[in-house]
Amino acid sequence: MTLTIFTLCLWFLGNYPVSAQNSVQLPKEEVIVQVVNPVSLTEEYLWMNVTVTTDGQPSPSKVIYMELLDRNGISVVKDLAELVKGEVNSYLMLPSDLPSDHYLLRVYTRISPYTSGEKGVFQSLVSIINPKVPPIITLSLTLGEGSTAMSLEAKYMNTKDSLLEVAIPMANATDISVVINKTTPFDNVKTALNHTQMYPVETDPNPTLVPELFGHIIKGKLLDNVIDTTEVFFLTLHGSQSHMFIDKPNEKGELYFETGNFSYYDYAIIQTAQTGQQVNFILTSPFWDKVPDENFQLPVLNLSQNDEEFIKEKILARASHQYYVGPLEIPKAPLPFQYITDYSYALSDYNRFVDMATTIREYVPMVVVRSQNRKTIFKNFNIPYNLVFKESPLLVIDGMPVFDSEAFANFNPKGIESMDIINRYFYINDQQFTGMVNLTSFKNDFGGFDLPKNALFITYNGIQKPFQYHSSLEYGNNNHFPDFRTTLTWQTNKETDENGNLNFSFKPSRLKGKYLLRIQYRDGLNNNLKTSQYSIDMK
Repeated sequence: MTLTIFTLCLWFLGNYPVSAQNSVQLPKEEVIVQVVNPVSLTEEYLWMNVTVTTDGQPSPSKVIYMELLDRNGISVVKDLAELVKGEVNSYLMLPSDLPSDHYLLRVYTRISPYTSGEKGVFQSLVSIINPKVPPIITLSLTLGEGSTAMSLEAKYMNTKDSLLEVAIPMANATDISVVINKTTPFDNVKTALNHTQMYPVETDPNPTLVPELFGHIIKGKLLDNVIDTTEVFFLTLHGSQSHMFIDKPNEKGELYFETGNFSYYDYAIIQTAQTGQQVNFILTSPFWDKVPDENFQLPVLNLSQNDEEFIKEKILARASHQYYVGPLEIPKAPLPFQYITDYSYALSDYNRFVDMATTIREYVPMVVVRSQNRKTIFKNFNIPYNLVFKESPLLVIDGMPVFDSEAFANFNPKGIESMDIINRYFYINDQQFTGMVNLTSFKNDFGGFDLPKNALFITYNGIQKPFQYHSSLEYGNNNHFPDFRTTLTWQTNKETDENGNLNFSFKPSRLKGKYLLRIQYRDGLNNNLKTSQYSIDMK
């Protein structure tokens, strides 16, 4: 493993007890989720509030895993989100081709399914309706048990201007979340989610568990019969930005790349300095590979002819939500170049040559261009010692190392925006490099440089881009689009006032009828997680 992973293990050794076998006892985590819209249409966001705790405190884990499993146990939608102090408002984007059905939502961290059992894996039934692929329609049927929600008394509600203000006595309640949705035919559909019965056999009782304390950890595995534990592998991640990571395999051929706060990327490139050898390598899925036992069955999603109005309202709401509760992107500052450079060049400030060798020879005095064995090589000056390095520098384009110096020398830099030079020793983990020549393209597309033939290109999505659930109505934006919302409000991290009342307000939509108010909270007396449900009649 890398030096970073070793540091992680030291951190746990210093904070958690060690068993007689000298194995680290990882913390037990509790994963708590409130699903905002458990009955949704395709092409909508499935919003959720996720909280992960360890001994009642925010968990140090930095990544949460979310997935939807179909009735065959196949993960059909999956994503990762960043935990900040053990909490995040995250989402799953429901694709347009998802069939109408009930699905199993699972949420967990990298280690919680193995260390924490039932509390480490949140599970819930989610109903997805695809208007283009409708569910089974029957003449009449009873979908579930009757509602157990209490009717919210009028004395707890007050109309002020266009808002409905609510004050509910909830003494001793903390960590309160509030959701109001229009009632659906699936609100009372029940299915037993017994963790022990669903996952009766542990396939790998001793997996290698690496907690994600600083960011997502990408795990890879060599497929070679003989493992060289000294060989260095380079993983670069690319998207709107690029970043490079390195590691050496352990005896099992496993590699762990700690990505830290580099989060948003679309694909990975893996290679070694052995330019003539194809990389025999795979990236392993970070998601929990256990599926429910075959005896576990999700209920069949059916609708009756009487539910036609419900479907029409959901379609109207999907269009309305794009205007009123569309996700608001949370801007993230771009990460700077990951190393401290000695010289930087904006190539547009200079006359451009047709190859990198001439460009460096003419403009970069601190890099020497030489010919050796009929091949162009580069040597950086070592500024602290005022001499030229004997070894070649690390050549990089948009975060991707280039080990063929001749290809780098002949490359036309017309698509390159800038060049950074490092003229000293620098380190990535425990690996020492003798300087660097780094190129950054205009479009983060390698400036037209061909992908090395021995490199492995793999689609690999990083942590989802952060969006905030944003209601324009609650912030006073008067939009002229008709308001047909079925989700009236979602508010998290609420607290009671000095009189023990939970206070919140929301704006009703044009859709009349029954709405369900769900309040999730912790009982301050015993710290148990509870949910209260109230029925509200919007006339």
